[in-house]
Amino acid sequence: MYIFELNYPGTWLQFEDEEIKYEIESMFRSIEGIVTEAAISLSMFEACRNERPNSKNEWERDAELRREIDEKIRQEAGEDYYQDFDKYRILSEKQLRFKKAELGILPRSYIHKIPFIHAHTFVYAVDSFGKFLEELCIYDGMPEQVQHCRDEFNRLLPSVRKIRNSALHIEDRSRGYGTWQDKKKGKKMETEGFLGLSNLENNQLCYTIADGSYQRVEISQPVLDVLVQITNHLLASFKWEGSPNIAPHY
Repeated sequence: MYIFELNYPGTWLQFEDEEIKYEIESMFRSIEGIVTEAAISLSMFEACRNERPNSKNEWERDAELRREIDEKIRQEAGEDYYQDFDKYRILSEKQLRFKKAELGILPRSYIHKIPFIHAHTFVYAVDSFGKFLEELCIYDGMPEQVQHCRDEFNRLLPSVRKIRNSALHIEDRSRGYGTWQDKKKGKKMETEGFLGLSNLENNQLCYTIADGSYQRVEISQPVLDVLVQITNHLLASFKWEGSPNIAPHY
């Protein structure tokens, strides 16, 4: 599990406008929560990708379960088992599925999807982080460093927002539509040879984005480090009072 470190220079912000002060403190708490989501989803993504199922053991286990179920069904059905084989084959399959579920054995399609779910959670967290930086820049009286943090995020992770938008509007991308304006006109994207949606290439989540290009974003510790470093720069750019502290708390 990735455990990050955020350094709060103090306990409370020093800011003239009390209402804005509370809003910014709330945003910092949300940003910390987003970095936490990114750290957890990255850890789970890597953990499930590192699992190596033993195909031989799985085959032997399934064969034994199927043998036990078929034997019981044949004994209960008697001669009718051979007269209506398809009926009992489906019954056997249903009981096998029930037994596997009872034992906590997941369908292969579930196992295949798990890393995709963690990858998307990571990308959504990274995108939300960028949105908070954009919102902070709107306030008057922000330290100049806040805009630098936003610009650094956009420089280092230029594809995140576009990939997240394609993931969010996959019903449009899957039909070849880019922006909502183009969709309204019935104009399809000109793709770079193929339409790729929710692909995992090693540790990269890949999507065809609104302009038709195929883009990638890494699900990796270096990307998590970007969030942590920018957050620490952001926190350090404000004036604080009270005792310094470190997050996450144990």
